[in-house]
Amino acid sequence: MAPLRDVAVIMLALEAMVLMLIPAAAIGACWYGVRWLRRKIPPLFALARTLVARVQLYVERAGAAGAAPLITTYAAAARMRATWRGLIRLVQEED
Repeated sequence: MAPLRDVAVIMLALEAMVLMLIPAAAIGACWYGVRWLRRKIPPLFALARTLVARVQLYVERAGAAGAAPLITTYAAAARMRATWRGLIRLVQEED
């Protein structure tokens, strides 16, 4: 009876060890993957940052080129309205 008990204990220990190897392997693979990503990702972020900065520059230039004539026109119209109101007040005061 004692040898069967010893075999059962050994089998239980082997089963526990095998069942512990699966999560240990998964954790090890995740740890290795995180280390690999931390080594590979920063240069990609630097590249993405330069591309985004370049796109931002082009968008700002296009926005300024598209909005500048509208702003200039609106400012000229506002000056003309102010001048016209001033002339009307001046004429009304003389009457």
